[in-house]
Amino acid sequence: MAAANASLPMTVRYLDRADLDAVRWDDCVAESSQRLIYAFSWYLDALTTGVGAPQWGGIVAERGGQYVAVMPVVYKKKYGIRYAYQPDYCQQLGIFSRAGIDLASWSSKFFDQLNRSFRWVVSYRFNEKNENELRFPTGFSVIERINHVLPLNKPYEEIYRHYATDRKTNLNRARNVGWVVEEKPDMRLLIQLHREHNEEKAVGGIQLDLTIYDRFMKAVDQLKYRGMTRIWLARKEGEKNAEAGGLFVLDRDRISYLFNGASQTGRKQQARLWMINQLIEEFAGQPVEFDFESPAVGAESVKAYYQSFGAESRPYTEITYDHLPWFIACARALVRRVSGWKTALEGAVRRGFTA
Repeated sequence: MAAANASLPMTVRYLDRADLDAVRWDDCVAESSQRLIYAFSWYLDALTTGVGAPQWGGIVAERGGQYVAVMPVVYKKKYGIRYAYQPDYCQQLGIFSRAGIDLASWSSKFFDQLNRSFRWVVSYRFNEKNENELRFPTGFSVIERINHVLPLNKPYEEIYRHYATDRKTNLNRARNVGWVVEEKPDMRLLIQLHREHNEEKAVGGIQLDLTIYDRFMKAVDQLKYRGMTRIWLARKEGEKNAEAGGLFVLDRDRISYLFNGASQTGRKQQARLWMINQLIEEFAGQPVEFDFESPAVGAESVKAYYQSFGAESRPYTEITYDHLPWFIACARALVRRVSGWKTALEGAVRRGFTA
């Protein structure tokens, strides 16, 4: 069947969500060598449902009625223009293909469709497997990002030997605290913990659209329905309040550390380290990788922390481009300038009232 299909012509086109076949899409993602949970239609649907939510569509390579490669694209509209961007809780997207598809030869078709459908890409990140599969064209700004992944296919003792000295020391300290780790049925307590203790630092002063938490919980519900989640909270023995927690997503050969939170006590007394190590110990010796989900930008101390487990640095590519007509670019610049003047004027008025 595969050999017969290989002789058939392949078409590559962009489809909005309403026009693509979710069953064929998900089958392609599931069978792809690049498989990641972020690319499944049910996960993207959850993240793009609700008032003010973004939308998504995809570039589809189809052969003989079968989707053989797909590329999800999440987008919003601004100034009446549709623009693509990388949504929260989707670290990597990119192209997901069945065996036997030569992406190096076909990637130009995908990039042509992307440029035709989206003249403005604020940010788009390809998955780590695409690094050696694609040829990125000129006209795109290409940025290398780094993620950290720890293979667990060795005995725990061998994995532990590669922990940094600080990690071993702090693990011993955590052992003396007496952490109790419990699995919970939903995300609310973990999100509350994150919002109270970690959100401000995580967003770096950027105005956060709080509806993202509602959409994220819907996505987690989809993962939970498929038996792919562990929502853990850690408390001290004899106490009721959780001091740290984490959402771990288990999908075949990958465990993704998708979300976490910790109070000052939880951070200082290494509750998250205790949880991560517990999961590493459980899956050690199996053909599984632990994906730390390193932040794409900044947070160098966080990346160094993940690397201290002996994790591998895995590069992946982010692209951006602005191929809008010149008069639209000028209009955008004018809007930004007027907005800057408005902010400065409001600041001056406030200073005048408080002088």
